[in-house]
Amino acid sequence: MIIRQARHDDWKGIAQVHVDCMHSAYQEFLPSDVLDKFTYANREKRWEKDLPKAIGKGTMTFVVENKQGEIVGFALGGTMRDPRLRISYIGELYGIYVHPDFQGQGFGKKLLETVAQHLASLDLPSMALWTFKGHPSCSFFESLGGEKVYDKKTTIAGKELKEYAYGWDDLKSFSVAAEGLN
Repeated sequence: MIIRQARHDDWKGIAQVHVDCMHSAYQEFLPSDVLDKFTYANREKRWEKDLPKAIGKGTMTFVVENKQGEIVGFALGGTMRDPRLRISYIGELYGIYVHPDFQGQGFGKKLLETVAQHLASLDLPSMALWTFKGHPSCSFFESLGGEKVYDKKTTIAGKELKEYAYGWDDLKSFSVAAEGLN
């Protein structure tokens, strides 16, 4: 496993992981018309445009590669965007995705640790994120020490959902080996 900072030319691999994860992990949560918009062409176009902004100025995207050098996951983080959480959590994990074929192998844990280390290096001592209530990611975040700190209702395409915020008060508690980070 190699975890490294994303490069400008990683947009296609990131888009493929993003689409496959959305279709696999969010069918029970998001309306089909929302998921139908997550196509390879759509996400490739968006990531090609947005990736340069997501790898600089405090925001950072990391990718994980398998042994064949293929991108099988990514995570991005930066400063907290949500004013409700900003009082206690200065950093935010904006998103973390590991391709369904590669979940359960430690890639997600290493990506989360890498984002936490990056945020700590920017003097952002704490981090939070949002996920849907009942989503399998809840147990993942809890297993890594995340605590439910806030909840809210949100409506997506007419469907009301509940979201949980998970937070970590001390990012120094994450130890990330420097091996494999480029």
